[in-house]
Amino acid sequence: MIGAISGLIIPVLFIVAIVFGIRRLRSPEGHSPIQGHTVRRFFQYLLLYVLIVVSAVGLSGLLGRALDTSTLVAGDQTDLARNLSFAVVGIPLYIVLALWTRRKFAADQSEAKSFAWGLYITLTCLTSLVIGMLALHEIIAWVVRTNDYRGSAVARLIVWGAVWGSHWWIHLRISPEGSSRAHHLLGSLIALGTVVVGLDQLISAAMQRLWHFGGDTIFPSQNNLILRGAVTLIVGAPVWYLYWIRNYSKSTRDPLWIGYVLLVGVGGGIVMAVVSASTVLYSILVWLIGDSGEATAALHFQNVPVAAGLIVVGTLTWWYHHAVLEAGRMASRSEVQRIYEYLMSGIGLLAAAGGVAMILVALLEALTSSTVIAGTGAKNALLAATTLLIVGSPVWGIYWRRIQTAIKNLPSEEHISPTRRIYLFILFGLGGIVAVVTLLVGVFFLFDDIFKGNFGIETLRRIRFALSILLTTAAIATYHWFIYRSEKDLVSTSNRGPKYVLLIGPKDSDLVHSISRFTGGSVQSWLRTDEQVAEWSKQQVLALLEDSKDESVVVIADSKGVQIIPVDRSR
Repeated sequence: MIGAISGLIIPVLFIVAIVFGIRRLRSPEGHSPIQGHTVRRFFQYLLLYVLIVVSAVGLSGLLGRALDTSTLVAGDQTDLARNLSFAVVGIPLYIVLALWTRRKFAADQSEAKSFAWGLYITLTCLTSLVIGMLALHEIIAWVVRTNDYRGSAVARLIVWGAVWGSHWWIHLRISPEGSSRAHHLLGSLIALGTVVVGLDQLISAAMQRLWHFGGDTIFPSQNNLILRGAVTLIVGAPVWYLYWIRNYSKSTRDPLWIGYVLLVGVGGGIVMAVVSASTVLYSILVWLIGDSGEATAALHFQNVPVAAGLIVVGTLTWWYHHAVLEAGRMASRSEVQRIYEYLMSGIGLLAAAGGVAMILVALLEALTSSTVIAGTGAKNALLAATTLLIVGSPVWGIYWRRIQTAIKNLPSEEHISPTRRIYLFILFGLGGIVAVVTLLVGVFFLFDDIFKGNFGIETLRRIRFALSILLTTAAIATYHWFIYRSEKDLVSTSNRGPKYVLLIGPKDSDLVHSISRFTGGSVQSWLRTDEQVAEWSKQQVLALLEDSKDESVVVIADSKGVQIIPVDRSR
């Protein structure tokens, strides 16, 4: 499991590094052109990263041969040649480049603040962390006798652990606080994934043993799933404590931090628990009132322990991150919070819509006296639809109610939210596409049966899927269209003042945002250069705008105060 996680994480790290590296090269300070030292740093630290990886691979390979007692390993001359060449070439070159980099740090204090250095530290620490965790997992598994001894694992732990420890120490001493956020976030993510996998393995294996799913043969001593889960948990928990509890959880609650807690912790925990609960509920319903075939209870419920474990782990993940978020909740709604709520609402709506469509299919099947739905038993398909409704409807209802409460309390701010607009337009757009496709399919089947002289009950059976999806999609689109129309009326009655405001004076992004929420219109800001004004009077500007009956105005700040001038933009 840890191998699978690392196989996904490491490519992602490289992709992110390349993308951000290219963006940084194009615009190191946001607007300035490429500079010589920026290019130098990028290739310098890229080479430094490659050399540390090559050196560590070679050194751990040589040390592993010395610690491994296997004759097969000792006889592998190709690996010996590779590891020796990596060590002989990589280590001296890395030392030389590292000493030169050290002199650069002594000569230029901005080196530690550069993007390339932060990227190097992040990639090196995370690469060595993942490889070290895999090695530690193998060693602990050997200690508890669920795995064979491998000297290569001990060597990797020593070498890559030293790489991680030394770079962690350097990172704490040299790197500024802001440059470590991506490192701590990704480390927290890796550790959280490992802890989740370990807890699920532990809980599901305990349930299997308690309820004797699959019999006793599934638990030989060399393959004890309880110990495997415990080992994974032991490996992940300290890393999670170091990266999350000690570091990232205490950092500034910026959008990146909120996004991790809200989308990964809270959202990921809920999705995990809901999907797993659907699996368990469906299995129980099929066993009690559906068609389970000739399978025994152990065979039918063989996936239930894993799903039940994920319910517990997902609930714990959601509860903890939700408590962390509530402990320092900001008064205003952030866009990340909206993304989370609309995402969860969409997931619940999709599940519930799937359940409704399947029920309509089952009803049409019953009308046409057919006993098969897409190759599965009709009763089981109806139970699957019921499961989707039971699980999806509450999720959609809870989060949609939150969204609607927010639109009533802050109509202007919510109305201009890009997340809400994207959500509604996706529903309209996808709904329209699905409606057109299903309508074409249904009409094709209809005309095909008419021309062949087969028009009748069988035609209704042929169009059951298209008709069910069309009706469900139409109902969802119609409901959200009425919501969108009523929302526009609500916003128009709550907004006050002009629909266009041009501010001429000092720059004040907070005032621009406040005016946009207050009027619901378009706001522009120009910096006045002929006369210096300290700041805007927010209360005075909003009061002037509230009293204005004009569609478009210019608001000017000067030494005498604030003036509002009506303008006609149509001429």
